[in-house]
Amino acid sequence: MTDLHLIITPPASGDWYGRLDVLEALEAAGWIADEDMPLSILRHPSGAVWAVTNESDDSGPDCPNGAVIEFPGSTPTVVIVAACLAATHPIP
Repeated sequence: MTDLHLIITPPASGDWYGRLDVLEALEAAGWIADEDMPLSILRHPSGAVWAVTNESDDSGPDCPNGAVIEFPGSTPTVVIVAACLAATHPIP
């Protein structure tokens, strides 16, 4: 397995990018943009799905085991990405 190294550049003060930071990090990790909503929903081959759920940038993954995790829009990128990556690996 190859290590994943992400460099996440935070937007300048006053800039709005939605959760594009999360989207780009997950795409780098192999997640695929949804055909209908490519800037709001990503899917992983494991069955995990990450989505932005509202205009406040709340988002979170739906895990293959049925668990749903919700993060407020203020959640740091690294926390959301870590949760999404963890969701793709079954617990032994």
